Amino acid sequence: MIANLHQTATNVIYGVREQKVTQPSTYKQRVVADRIVIFVMLLLAIAAGIITA
Repeated sequence: MIANLHQTATNVIYGVREQKVTQPSTYKQRVVADRIVIFVMLLLAIAAGIITA
């Protein structure tokens, strides 16, 4: 009971809002993230090839 009262008082004083529960990523979001990572890795490989050549 005391812990709940303290949490309520803290939320009111500081204006803290509870965070939303994160949703799992969809297949499309994972594909887009993978493509971005692969593109960045490709650019890094090209840059490393130019630097070491």
